[in-house]
Amino acid sequence: MQTDSQPRQKSGQSSRRHRRRREREREEERGPVTKERLGDPVGNRPDSDTPKEPPPKRARTNGKGKGKDTELELGELPSGSSRAFDLGDDFLPFVVSDEEAKISKTQESHRREKVPEREWDKGKPREGDGDKGDRGTKRKYEMVFDEDSWDHRQRRQDYHPTSRKTPWVDDVDWDSCHNVAEMLHREVVAFVRYMSPSQVEHEIRGLVVALVSRAVTNAFPDARIIPFGSYETKLYLPNGDIDLVIESDSMAYSDKVTVLRALANVIKRARITSRVTIIAKAKVPIIKFITTYGRLNVDISVNQGNGVVAGKIVNGFLNDMRGCGLALRSLVIIAKAFLNQRGMNEVYTGGLGSYSIVCLAVSFLQMHPKIRRGEIEAEKNLGVLVMEFFELYGCYFNYEEVGISVRNGGSYFSKRRRGWYDSLKRNLLSIEDPTDPSNDISKGSYGIGKVRQTLAGAHGIMTSTAFLRAGIFSARREGRMYPLRRHGEPEDMSILSSILGVTQEV
Repeated sequence: MQTDSQPRQKSGQSSRRHRRRREREREEERGPVTKERLGDPVGNRPDSDTPKEPPPKRARTNGKGKGKDTELELGELPSGSSRAFDLGDDFLPFVVSDEEAKISKTQESHRREKVPEREWDKGKPREGDGDKGDRGTKRKYEMVFDEDSWDHRQRRQDYHPTSRKTPWVDDVDWDSCHNVAEMLHREVVAFVRYMSPSQVEHEIRGLVVALVSRAVTNAFPDARIIPFGSYETKLYLPNGDIDLVIESDSMAYSDKVTVLRALANVIKRARITSRVTIIAKAKVPIIKFITTYGRLNVDISVNQGNGVVAGKIVNGFLNDMRGCGLALRSLVIIAKAFLNQRGMNEVYTGGLGSYSIVCLAVSFLQMHPKIRRGEIEAEKNLGVLVMEFFELYGCYFNYEEVGISVRNGGSYFSKRRRGWYDSLKRNLLSIEDPTDPSNDISKGSYGIGKVRQTLAGAHGIMTSTAFLRAGIFSARREGRMYPLRRHGEPEDMSILSSILGVTQEV
């Protein structure tokens, strides 16, 4: 038994001696163990066979500030220590000096500058930009307006939704209607009556015209101010513009920009407005401003007689189209309100101008087969005509090949034969000027494609809404409908409210 155990004991002792020898070699390489390094109050300890205890987490240092206790965290070095760590130490603190951090940042910035930015990455934040704490959070966007502001909440609470969206339906008697066509006809009549200018509104606009005329004639005695456009025809919306033209021989021989600047100064000195916008590079140079009283938009041009002639032509259509005067007015007001709410009523933005809308409505009534044959009365079928107007110019009209003429009772013509076909802009609307057959009054409406899609969408929405109202009307008439509310709202049966609405500004 003893002879067998001796080799094992010798082998264990040799391994312990070998381990102690390696520990001593390491300590010699590190240098002498001092009190400052280990924080040991006893001092140096002699080498022994017992294994060394690791230094405690709390260490007392006696440096420059004697009597001051500091705590050394795990892997932290005492102040003033320049000890180099080797492989085999218990803790390796990964500390980067300030100079190394600056060098690494400079190298990183050079690396980013060398990498070319791709076209689809422009505007995107680069990797590493910003704080790392932002990862996983929602993207931040710049606030355009504060929807939850106090003013917005007050407006939202003070006004009832019905008075804000469909105020024209309050006077419509839905119960006396026999079918959906009659419902829509009555609603169109109510909408046109609500949106048409009242006598007071027209007088207020007349006062603005008088103020402008007085200010301009005082500065230019030979000037004559003539209103034209929708103001003269009374086809303007409540927030519509006032179009004025100045006829003056003295202005005709002066530079246009100089004349427009002089007019702007005259309007400001008269305190009609505080700010005037001069548009001198347009096809028809004008000045635009908003009146101080009434907040009305006014456009003034100089020596442009085409607008006055166009106003007379529109008034002629309103007065001379037998049985279609109310239908023409209804189509124009509804189309203008529809496009105005979608920002498609200005030519310089690609939309349809007032004159083009009037010509479209006139051509629609002139070329309507049932009206031409006398099968229907236009003024008694306004709802059907409104839906067919959206259907024709939104779904079926051939914008590429066909142009519109309202002269001599109305007709269509080939754009290729007229020479108005453009292979690059094939789907543009072409309307012949009633005063000049060689002029296309709608060639500036480059966004007619979007207008067409919007009209087609409106027709689809109105059709589906009409079918829904027809089902409700039939169920109510046959007694198959049980109301879930005690009192119904007038707008529940509205069809125009699916595509139109009235804001508080109107």
